[in-house]
Amino acid sequence: MNSMTKRAVNTLIATALSLGLVVAAPAGASAASTQATAKTYTVTATLKNAKNLTVMLVGKSGRLLATQSIPASGKVSLKTPKISSIAGASLQLVNGKASTSKGDYYGPVLVGWKGSKLSSATRVYTRLKASTKTTLALGTITVISITKQQGYAAVAKASTLADSATKTQVRAVKGKPSGVGNYGKASSAKLSAYGVHAQAPGDACSPKGTPTCSADGKELSPPSNQPGGNQPAGNQPAGNQPAGNQPAGNQPAGNQPAGNQPAGNQPAGNQPAGNNDQGATVEDDELLGGDADDDGLPNAFDVNDDGDTKTDSADSETPEPKVTGDESGACTAVDFKIFTNFKATQPGFAGTINAYGTGAFLADATTIPKAIGSTMSMVFSPIATVCGSAVTKSELKGIGVPYAPAEYVSLGDKCNTGDYQWTIGNGKMCGSSTFSDGYTFSLADLPSGQDTFSMRVTTADDKQYEFTASAGFVFVTHPMLLGYQAGETKASIDYSAGTPGPDGTAVNAPAISLKQADKLKLSFYRPQRLAIDGEPGFGGEKPAFYDLGGFTYLPQLPNVANIGQCDSLSAIDTVMTIDTLSDTTLKPTMELEWDFYTKCFVPKSATWVTGDWQGGVDITVTPPGPGGNSGQKLFVKGT
Repeated sequence: MNSMTKRAVNTLIATALSLGLVVAAPAGASAASTQATAKTYTVTATLKNAKNLTVMLVGKSGRLLATQSIPASGKVSLKTPKISSIAGASLQLVNGKASTSKGDYYGPVLVGWKGSKLSSATRVYTRLKASTKTTLALGTITVISITKQQGYAAVAKASTLADSATKTQVRAVKGKPSGVGNYGKASSAKLSAYGVHAQAPGDACSPKGTPTCSADGKELSPPSNQPGGNQPAGNQPAGNQPAGNQPAGNQPAGNQPAGNQPAGNQPAGNQPAGNNDQGATVEDDELLGGDADDDGLPNAFDVNDDGDTKTDSADSETPEPKVTGDESGACTAVDFKIFTNFKATQPGFAGTINAYGTGAFLADATTIPKAIGSTMSMVFSPIATVCGSAVTKSELKGIGVPYAPAEYVSLGDKCNTGDYQWTIGNGKMCGSSTFSDGYTFSLADLPSGQDTFSMRVTTADDKQYEFTASAGFVFVTHPMLLGYQAGETKASIDYSAGTPGPDGTAVNAPAISLKQADKLKLSFYRPQRLAIDGEPGFGGEKPAFYDLGGFTYLPQLPNVANIGQCDSLSAIDTVMTIDTLSDTTLKPTMELEWDFYTKCFVPKSATWVTGDWQGGVDITVTPPGPGGNSGQKLFVKGT
């Protein structure tokens, strides 16, 4: 069950882990003794109304115990590997290949409920309890459709195998789990007149009186529990650390070779390999197989897994996505994260798209699939060790995801960024190795935050583990520059006057001339995501967008005087604080002001660069919670 006290404790644990401290695991069975008592379990059932669905048996740890595409007969038999207990496991459904939401998470299976009838139940049960039996028969299970892409299923008769303990009960309305219908999102906001001016730490608050303001009216640093914060230099490459939590100069340029990692390709909190064996056991509700807000959806597929007013991407206090190798708690927790990179890097803003753009720069059914297919990459954090044994092989597949391999494919060696970066349109891993077939997207099958993936790892002690999760949300547009002021020079960007560029339409936009004493002021539209099933605007004739509020904006100078990421200029959007339905009439804008010389060059003892800034300046947008990034490259000339 969720509580403020519990969340405060978890925040302290997460902070300790990010600092590399060892937190003692609770007393319990060792990994060796757990393996000695492990058993193989088989769960059987017959599913009705389950055409084109896949069923997964997911452990409370986030471990994928078994999966099966549901046949025409509906009969499934899910056999686990050897595990210490079936307690806490649940059945989850994924949309199949022939559906309009291929690979998207569908909903949970109810194995029991409180009271005599499901139709009036306000508490339902999704988890199995501990069992001495190794074959568990659930009988007939009927799938109940709620929306176009979501639903749930329930056993015909409440099963004696259900875990009915108070702490595992799920909130429901007339038998329907409360999270079904909008992927667990608790609420959404209506748009008001947003004219946001985000400031860097130490600047005057805008507006005053917000939670990020100090007593003297100055902007505070991002919260200490923000992903990526409090991370010692050298463990996190450029692009991973929001400003305020890492003083400029604490991360030598040598940790990120210039040019090897385009700025913004790894957002805050996405930790490279080697640092994810946490040395601590976390509570069940903090694992990917847990249900922190008791809404029936596992954390792995819940877009708001702690049940507050913020989706996970905009929530710095959301539980970290963690998994363990066994259900007993004897194995330590590790990170398993999925996110996407979506940047516009071409001269003249060619390829830039936004919900408020015009012409070729308008995000629509044509431009979104093209841009995603040509530039988006999907990133998977490596798992370095499981149950104390080093991972020797990592494999990945999509569960019904149309652009992903249907069977496990080896991920090969990690990229030079320390993770696995897969350009999903051309099927390349780390930019060159063929991982999957190339894929041409349409608006109907774009990458989704609910796309379901499974990673299988083999360890040095010759054991295999599978884990499942989804990305949670996916950027589909870029931050779109409208105008700027460099010193006394002001200019606006006229996107209606585009001329043919190297790849599509480009604007005749010369490099921004910037003097050492100049401050660069920028005005732009925020990036967006598409509406998800259950939100206002979803399913209309035209795609509905949500402006991404509460995100972090920071500049990156990938090849300028070894500066890389300029943490001191990080700014959090503090007025539009949550995902907000886009308004094409109002078209809310955001402003930033960057003093590159004082905040970026001086802390690094770097000499001002005249002439073209090779690699330019990236406006990088990252979420305070889990998720990917979006970016827009600016071409700058020092004078």
